[in-house]
Amino acid sequence: MRRSRVHHPLQYRRARTVLYAVGLFWLWLWLGSGALLDGLHDSPVHAALAVYALAVVILVSIPAALLAVARMLLTHPRRRAVVVALHARQSPEGAHWWYGEKAS
Repeated sequence: MRRSRVHHPLQYRRARTVLYAVGLFWLWLWLGSGALLDGLHDSPVHAALAVYALAVVILVSIPAALLAVARMLLTHPRRRAVVVALHARQSPEGAHWWYGEKAS
């Protein structure tokens, strides 16, 4: 029995969003994180915590980006996907059909 491949466009979009977020983080890290650490020169404890936090986020962002790329490759949407048109509602019904007209 042959199974058809299931496509999940939402998973693809989530992976793409994670990849964009990681890319923006790396761009910020490259361009602006020095100003953040420079502003913490008065407190060595805060500077050490900021460096530790950046190191942890850097180490977490690498596998997150790799997993996002893998998810994007595995759930790539089809080129010839079927577009289903959603019908607009005819007329909105009142809420009284749910609780009756005598609700207080």
